Amino acid sequence: MHITFLDRFEARPGRILQWTPSEISTGSTYPVPPTSNQQLHLAGSRGDTTWLAATFDVPGPIDTDALRASFEEWTSRHDALSCSFSQAEEADESSALFVDVADVVDLRLREETVADARTPEQVRELLGERLDRWCNPFAFPAYFLGAITREDQSTVICGFDHAICDGWSMSIAITEISTLYREYTRAERNPIASDLLPEPGSFLNYCFRESATADPEPGDHRISGWRSFLRSCGGDTPHFPVDLGLPAGTMSPQGTDTRRLLDADEAELFDQNCADHRHSSFGAILASIGLATTQLTDKRDTRLLFPVHTRREPRHNHTFGWLVANAPITVTSMDDLHSTARAVNLAFHESLSLSSVSSRQVLRSLGPEVSPTRRDIFSVSYADYRTMPGGSRPRESRPGDSQPAPINPQQLSRVSSADDVQFWFSRTHDGLAVRTRFPAPAAQAVLTFLECVSEILSTP
Repeated sequence: MHITFLDRFEARPGRILQWTPSEISTGSTYPVPPTSNQQLHLAGSRGDTTWLAATFDVPGPIDTDALRASFEEWTSRHDALSCSFSQAEEADESSALFVDVADVVDLRLREETVADARTPEQVRELLGERLDRWCNPFAFPAYFLGAITREDQSTVICGFDHAICDGWSMSIAITEISTLYREYTRAERNPIASDLLPEPGSFLNYCFRESATADPEPGDHRISGWRSFLRSCGGDTPHFPVDLGLPAGTMSPQGTDTRRLLDADEAELFDQNCADHRHSSFGAILASIGLATTQLTDKRDTRLLFPVHTRREPRHNHTFGWLVANAPITVTSMDDLHSTARAVNLAFHESLSLSSVSSRQVLRSLGPEVSPTRRDIFSVSYADYRTMPGGSRPRESRPGDSQPAPINPQQLSRVSSADDVQFWFSRTHDGLAVRTRFPAPAAQAVLTFLECVSEILSTP
């Protein structure tokens, strides 16, 4: 899986197609409110979408009948894809959002030709416009289903507002759609999803269980842990430790960077080196962030958030939705990478316990004790795509694979505005890479920081 942004998407020209519902029953309001993540995301959306998209390649031109059937079969599998959102009408509940559940059992899609894109720039521009338009959480469907058809090799594309998906879900989407498409292009054209794919698990049931969880008591140790962490941030959320040259409260056009830090062989040696020194690879990545901070600022402590998936039960391994919590951690620089990483590992377990309290519960409990000065939060994400549905195999599937991986899988995000920095580290069979989002005026500071991180990680 190659993780990138729309402005860096490797887009070959071709004819862009889209599949949209021919008719749909809007259904009724679901009796359970959205999750904490969804409520915070939607309340701060300002009418814009924050979409995630994924692509994979298929041989030859698109078999439009097979892809339509694959999309129809797949969208009926996952109840998150039946959701859109609306605000409550009552004035005293203006911030409350509820799920509208559409009837997608008999969803039928119609094909539309968007345009013939003749340059990579046109592909990105047209896809960006369609993803912005269709991945709208306040309308159904909150997703885009399409393709770029070419004579030699085509690209299947699916995009979703973040309210109904996470990064893990992107792997689910391309793995399952590519499996269905491969079967539908065979002569019999009558695959049964339940025979080909694992049980998906219900995202709406997950929402129900979260809503039934009582808020922690004020004296709960987890609230105390969050209070201590946020106080150490000055009553603020954590922010990038190097001066960005951007006043608090000022949004900027977003800058982007993607880079490979370690190739396949180097990443294998890195993982083994981490194991030999009794700490995790993610611990070493966080340690490199802390050590880079110390080298550039002389600060010994680096505070940040990291996302944690909440697919704790096997039934949610293949659930499409947003199943993520956040955890705080303070990285304290020690003598070297390994001693710092071991200290991170010890702090990591305490951090995980704090992630069982949702962000909304933390904000409700602490109230005026927390006053964020920026919209964005400094966060560091790590995903090992080798452990996700479909795994992470070389960019081209090998002959004889019992379950061929999607060809040339890519995950891309929208480019919008930013006032802080986020890092997404990704481990695949191709190595270790990082994708970075930051305010464009701070490019030099962020790129210098990344060079420092890269040097630390590549040193044995």
